[in-house]
Amino acid sequence: MHANTTLTVPTVQPLLQQLFPKAAGLPHIAPLAADASTRRYFRIHWHAPAADCPASCVLMMCEPWQAQDTPDFLAVGQHLRVHGVRVPEVYGVAPREGLMCLEDYGDRTLAGQWQERSPVERLAWGQRAIEELVKMHTGGTYHADPACPAFKLAFDVPKLLSELQYFREHAIAGLWQQALSSTARADLDAAFETLCTILASAPRYFCHRDYHGWNIMARDGTVGVLDFQDARMGPQPYDLASLLTDRGTPDLLGGALLTALTDYYLQRMQAEVGQRIDRDAFDQLFDYVAVQRCLKAIGTFAAMAVVRQRPQYLPYIPPTLAYVRPLVQRYAALQPLTVLLRRYVPLWQE
Repeated sequence: MHANTTLTVPTVQPLLQQLFPKAAGLPHIAPLAADASTRRYFRIHWHAPAADCPASCVLMMCEPWQAQDTPDFLAVGQHLRVHGVRVPEVYGVAPREGLMCLEDYGDRTLAGQWQERSPVERLAWGQRAIEELVKMHTGGTYHADPACPAFKLAFDVPKLLSELQYFREHAIAGLWQQALSSTARADLDAAFETLCTILASAPRYFCHRDYHGWNIMARDGTVGVLDFQDARMGPQPYDLASLLTDRGTPDLLGGALLTALTDYYLQRMQAEVGQRIDRDAFDQLFDYVAVQRCLKAIGTFAAMAVVRQRPQYLPYIPPTLAYVRPLVQRYAALQPLTVLLRRYVPLWQE
């Protein structure tokens, strides 16, 4: 079964009967939105669920795997669960069919909470997300698990550079159709590599990699973390920068709230590890991370529009550029990159 296959009751009923034998009647299946993921998700619910089984669950459809293997989603999820991070309970799996039956966190994202709540409530929900992040950066980082693939991967120079080349190919050359000579490509790669070298040399922490408001669910006053299967080790501010800069989040939250949430992260980390964090150094590394991640995100938005014909991601590009523009102009090491972005990004404005 592949990720573009339609899910039917006969396909899933054997697994559901095995997991929830007391569930009465046939379940109802409804497809769920999956953001930019290539996986597919379906909500399963029963009109009259049994007392000892959930009223609903989520089936994630991915590529099939061998029963003796452990997919990254399961391995990373287990590592996070051990260290108290709220990730979905796994009710059961069907390797041959490529199915995982997961706890249902509902449809409300952190991004949705932020969009509709007051500033005080936005702060509280952001703090809940940061609490989960602190768990990843303490127990999840300091207790390396050889069974967790995140500890075998890192944001090294080749990985970081490949993401910026993705921006070059899909945004500059693809979306904006800028003709790039071999010299121009080499100049961009050289400027990118300067940034990547700075980031790769920083101490490494467990990174979710896509820790943003669309991968964090809000339910019953708590948050649940999704889409963690691509975790790897990287710079400490990576996930915080992802949380606070993805898409239009800076404009939505505003500068005061962004600062308050950064303060909260540092306070919680310092309380957990018992050591002071150099704020100036952290802020500078945060900015460098934000530049790399925002450019990578723009490349993803461009590829979604041009390659996968999903133009709904295009409106996220202008606010992301607006956020990253002053950052690249702030640091001497990034001035060659500033010159090149000004030259090859049509939306770049001073």
